Amino acid sequence: MPPTRRLLSFHLALLLGLAALGAGLPPHRAEAGGGAGCALPEASATLRAELLAGINAERRARGLPALVLNAALDRAAQGHACDNAQRHSISHDSADGSHLQQRLRRVGYDFHIAAENTGRGFATPHRAVEWWMNSPHHKDNMLLRQAREIGIGIALSEAPDSRLHWVIDLGTTQ
Repeated sequence: MPPTRRLLSFHLALLLGLAALGAGLPPHRAEAGGGAGCALPEASATLRAELLAGINAERRARGLPALVLNAALDRAAQGHACDNAQRHSISHDSADGSHLQQRLRRVGYDFHIAAENTGRGFATPHRAVEWWMNSPHHKDNMLLRQAREIGIGIALSEAPDSRLHWVIDLGTTQ
């Protein structure tokens, strides 16, 4: 797909996602991470797709391969996003004290390389990518040359906070 058309497609998807968010769609509850359910935004599938497209656009612009979604990484990222939302946190450590490598082992992801970005309060996937790209360590994670797979987690903290919590887990299996 030509770059201009790809950019237009990305912006159209972004506008549709924002329209859904702006329409006041209520969050729904879902089981994540093997624990209690957490609130997910109704448009979470759209948000996930837009986030992946934005990350892969940054990678392609630098000659890096696109990341593909991995179900185990998704489970780890979503569980941690829910954990962070429940605690109004952006921590890389879970409430139970586990860190990324422990969480990946828990979901059965046999990693060789692993990295994680967390964020809180980004209203759009574009804003999350933009912020992470302007943070040297987060940028390094998103552009990790050896990474081939990604998991995406998005959760909504309870009112009155009502902020989106974002987690991406990137990796390569052994």
